[in-house]
Amino acid sequence: MSVRRHFRIRSLQFLYAQYISKMDLNKVEENMLKSIKSLHHLYIFLLYLILKIRENALKKKLYNKTDFIQKLAYNSLIKMLSENKYLIEEYRSTKNSEKVLWNQQYEYIFFLLKKKQKSNFFKKFSVKSCSSFEEEKNFLIKYYKNFVIPDKKLIEYIEDLYFFHGKEDLYMAHTMVCKTLQFINYSTPKNFKLYNIYNNEENKKFIIKLYRNTIFHKEEFNNLINDISCNWDIKRIAIIDLIILQMAICEFLYFPNIPPKATMNEYIEITKIFCMEKSKIFINGILDQIFKFLYKKNRIFKIGKGLM
Repeated sequence: MSVRRHFRIRSLQFLYAQYISKMDLNKVEENMLKSIKSLHHLYIFLLYLILKIRENALKKKLYNKTDFIQKLAYNSLIKMLSENKYLIEEYRSTKNSEKVLWNQQYEYIFFLLKKKQKSNFFKKFSVKSCSSFEEEKNFLIKYYKNFVIPDKKLIEYIEDLYFFHGKEDLYMAHTMVCKTLQFINYSTPKNFKLYNIYNNEENKKFIIKLYRNTIFHKEEFNNLINDISCNWDIKRIAIIDLIILQMAICEFLYFPNIPPKATMNEYIEITKIFCMEKSKIFINGILDQIFKFLYKKNRIFKIGKGLM
């Protein structure tokens, strides 16, 4: 999942929450931004977890020094991460929050090292040696994907702490960690910059603009939906479906840098997550008609990449 799709989904969730709760618009926006900050913290904690795994693998008394443990203890990519000042500073600045604090969670790291030695996957990795940086990187990414991501104890622990968007944030944070590991190569400077979706001004402007314009212009969007859908009563449209339509129209009209085809593809994918089969067909058809109508009326102005 891309960061932008994640932000669209996050905006959808908080627009829906605002509709249901009737909470102050600014307060909901503040909570939405806090949730993005929470995702950033989760990414940092998971990336730092790799360092804690290495730290424990280096301890002589805890484990038999199998090839598998050795590969984690002396992995060149993890060593580069351990020297990254941005990761260390970010972790130090967030570790005192109520969220994951790996210094006090040895049992999770223990399971990620010791218990996995019984698996067939572990035996497979123990046989194959890593003679280059790329092989060490591939080993670490496979270890992370096959051992860390599916670990049930870790999932339960993190979902307890990140209860509101647990599964979704965990998936996105894992994706960011994997992309970070993929990005690193032998010549990468040790102080390369990490993902920072919370402090990224372009991303923040995108989600705020999408949230605000969808709310401020929803009556205009609803009238358009009503006209295009042959006077289908707005009240008969499921709220989540209606908000998806409003957001897509918002991008058509107020995001000149996003091609309409990209907008339609994104929201069709989002309907697969949140909507029933009939809703997906309905939304797809309405969006297609609305785009054609707005285009004929010369109301869609796009720059850079063209319309489609």
